[in-house]
Amino acid sequence: MKSEKGARDMNRKHQNVTAVESGEYAVHRNRRNDIIAAVVCLFLAFLVWLFVMNTEDTAFVALEITDPASGYTFVLSDSMIEVKGSVLSLKRADRVEIVLPPEAVTEGTYRIELEDLVLPAGTTPAGALELIVTVEKSGS
Repeated sequence: MKSEKGARDMNRKHQNVTAVESGEYAVHRNRRNDIIAAVVCLFLAFLVWLFVMNTEDTAFVALEITDPASGYTFVLSDSMIEVKGSVLSLKRADRVEIVLPPEAVTEGTYRIELEDLVLPAGTTPAGALELIVTVEKSGS
């Protein structure tokens, strides 16, 4: 009687071991436990992903002049700028647009200020902004 009760208790557990004809033992698992473990793993992976994507970082992004005046050549002092923001914002950032100051329609050198930059959403310049644009008349 004790052995029958013990066998029934083993069948009620999450894992039970049964003898195979060859004398080896096979472990049978409960599918519900496997599904619960998979859901917990996916939830933890999602939490790690959220944490990583919201971490602050820096990246270099290309500079691009928008609506340059025809008949002039514009040369920037740098081709890229370092910006900071969350990893998710930096992944979406492909360029920083420069809107030339109104006085930059004649030959000369002009300083680009923060107000002249169109930064991608969620980003700011990582350091001091020292951009110069040189305007020259085209030789056409």
